[in-house]
Amino acid sequence: MTIKNYPMNAIAKTDCIILKLPKSNFLNMLSTNRELMFTIFRHLSDRLFDKYVMLFNNSSTDPVSKIKSLMDYYKDSSLKQNPYSYTVPLTRQQIANLTGLRVETVIRTIKKMAQEKILKLDGRTIFY
Repeated sequence: MTIKNYPMNAIAKTDCIILKLPKSNFLNMLSTNRELMFTIFRHLSDRLFDKYVMLFNNSSTDPVSKIKSLMDYYKDSSLKQNPYSYTVPLTRQQIANLTGLRVETVIRTIKKMAQEKILKLDGRTIFY
């Protein structure tokens, strides 16, 4: 069996403890705790859905379409559906990372979207 590097990384926002389990112990834990197993399945399903939406979104070449699709996706999971009622919880850099655009393109496009009244800017905060 070859060991492969994981294609993701993470940065903790608070102090935390990371537990490393052998695969056999992890599988045993899942088999003895069905609620935990279904919780992990639910999170895995959500992540796969997110990846599919972003893959479909990134096939567009128009930056406005990419950014609008990303914001639609985030806003759809919110209770706030009125225009400009949803505060986008992403930085310009995070939007660039998620859409495959350069941060400069994101900044220009967001300003353009504000001029076209697709979204509203209040300082650095984006309302959609």
